[in-house]
Amino acid sequence: MLLVAPVLAACATNHGSGVKRAAFTSKEFGVKVSPRVTTAKYPPHGGGRYMPNTPYVVRNVTYKPVDGPGYVATGEASWYGQDFHGRRTANGEIFGAYYLTAASPVLPIPCYARVTNLENGRSVLVRVNDRGPYMQGRVADLSYEAALALGYLNQGSAQVQIAYAGPAPLNGDDSRMLMASLRTNQSPLAQPDEIRVASADVPRAHSPAPTSRDPLSGGLVGDIVGLFGYAEGPANKEINGAIDAANAMATRAPALDDWKAAVDEDSRKIELGLGTFTDQVAAISISEDFAMLGAVDEDQVSVNGRPATRLTLTHLKPGVARADVMSLVQQLGLTDVVLY
Repeated sequence: MLLVAPVLAACATNHGSGVKRAAFTSKEFGVKVSPRVTTAKYPPHGGGRYMPNTPYVVRNVTYKPVDGPGYVATGEASWYGQDFHGRRTANGEIFGAYYLTAASPVLPIPCYARVTNLENGRSVLVRVNDRGPYMQGRVADLSYEAALALGYLNQGSAQVQIAYAGPAPLNGDDSRMLMASLRTNQSPLAQPDEIRVASADVPRAHSPAPTSRDPLSGGLVGDIVGLFGYAEGPANKEINGAIDAANAMATRAPALDDWKAAVDEDSRKIELGLGTFTDQVAAISISEDFAMLGAVDEDQVSVNGRPATRLTLTHLKPGVARADVMSLVQQLGLTDVVLY
């Protein structure tokens, strides 16, 4: 395994409050557009797989996926857009910022879930097709479109309730059905019993606690972590204050440096070459594995006259550390990984 000294990647700054069009151009953001599976505004639907219901570890925390029926959890949700648009999700689907989708650390994939914004009562069904987030108190991260529907786009995050609603098919366009599920007149303090889930006869329960916890995830640090996410909304005094606090604490507590790198947006920029694959099936499999941890570019190239796919991990999800990436590299036995 070859590791090359990292170089600082250029950071694109978006001063707007939302995702813009389909292709995010260098004129808009001042950086070269990264190769993606597609730059279409509305990527093809489906094409993924059912995720295995097996435990996995991120930042020394073990997550155990649930079967689904009876699952109800309450906590914070942020949203994600441009960094992941057009790239594969954890089950191989293509993430579309303009679709009603969500990421969950434990719900079965793919499935449907109803998400309710407890601050304004709005709720909508979403397609869960990705893994994450991996931060204390965060129960889901929603697409740009879902956050827009729930009315928290500009504030970046909201307190939500997420309830399993049933399995989802691998293929087909469910956009109209999901949009038709939007409710705007629920009580802001909706209780679990008011939300209809797939198996009403199964006792509802909150998400099971991880089998182990990151010691840096709770208390004051946990509160500050809650201010970070995928959200691309304008910075505010609270977020700037949280960053200043994190910087101050990191100078006095070296153990917090790793945590800060895992939640700070600039520090989550990464350029890790995962290899070039002439076997498309192998390329997709590797891409799906690393999509659990971040955004993977798929660049079509030629090797000795044969078509091939070059994979590059470019942006980590909040809560993911570089150690998690290198651990997965070792698990998969990759030998030509290059960290630029």
